[in-house]
Amino acid sequence: MIDGTPGESELAQELPALAPGPAEQRLADLRERAARGDPAHLRRYALALSVRGHPELAAREWEDLTRLQPSSLPLWFNLATARLLCNRPAGAADALRRAREAFAHDPAVVAQVDARARELQVARDRVAQELRLQELQAAALRERLAAGCGEPGDRLRLARLLASLMYSSGGSVTVDETLAAARAAHAEAPSAPAALELLVAVLTQAQLFEEQAEALRKLEAVAPHSEVLTGVREVSRPNPSFEADVAARRSRTRDLLGRAIEGDPEAEGEIRDRLRQYPDAPEYRIGLIMALDSRGERAEALRMARALAAARDGDHYVHFHLTQFYWHLGDPGEARRHCVRALQTAPNVRDREEVHVMLRTIGAGPLITEVAGDA
Repeated sequence: MIDGTPGESELAQELPALAPGPAEQRLADLRERAARGDPAHLRRYALALSVRGHPELAAREWEDLTRLQPSSLPLWFNLATARLLCNRPAGAADALRRAREAFAHDPAVVAQVDARARELQVARDRVAQELRLQELQAAALRERLAAGCGEPGDRLRLARLLASLMYSSGGSVTVDETLAAARAAHAEAPSAPAALELLVAVLTQAQLFEEQAEALRKLEAVAPHSEVLTGVREVSRPNPSFEADVAARRSRTRDLLGRAIEGDPEAEGEIRDRLRQYPDAPEYRIGLIMALDSRGERAEALRMARALAAARDGDHYVHFHLTQFYWHLGDPGEARRHCVRALQTAPNVRDREEVHVMLRTIGAGPLITEVAGDA
């Protein structure tokens, strides 16, 4: 939504027509200007991200702008739209709720917000119906295949349905289920480009890069002009804009985890969605553990912490954060055990030094001398 701020209309018309290279350079220029903190430049950068199809990054910028200019209704609407495009309908509804609070004194604006909220609810209901239909279709395909009555292409159809459900907010399908279906579809038709493309996408999601590389080699042999191959090549090239986007995503993840720990239900819901999509990413599991503990669900937090420690015993990151969790929990014995493992699994001297800094920060300085011999 553009509100007449100078330069925004021209930018919205200019960016869609640019080729990828010039568009990335334009985004880099806008990002550099936005880094100075001027709200006008921040707005143009957020708009550019939206127009060029980066809703996740755009949502972060719109969120920052609503803090700087809470009396701008277009900012709230743009934040809601970006979150919706990121498949975060609960986050979009939360943005509209906060907009309503910000304009509670103005009945005319409240009416606009309420109208947008009704439109959002209609869209959410439609998505829920589509998801339910996909779940029923997936169940029917599974039943047919289990009974030995499957038709050619059923395994690929099932894998595609599961992939769609996996990416859906609030869905219940995991990446492991989807990967099993994608592998089965590829096994049924080893040279089918569509099955290989889906397998590559799911392997990327599962972060199984050795198997992904093999699937890419097969795909290149049967479909050298595949859009999936083109996309992977683009990501593999050195790209300052891409690297900046990755840094922004990491910053967004840190912000998300912080909000979840502070009790933000929308942030916790997004973490649960990401955990379903990336079950091997420890940062989301640790964030959820901290969030559960912060709102008093200690038993569930402890259960998850023990399961994570057992599954990732050689992971420095896991032990580093579980040391803090158990220390704040009042269990110095477990904190000490994880601290020793954090030091033992630290990949370099700098990471070992960060363990000591962390201990001093949380007030667990005495552990430094206690664990020195054991580590």
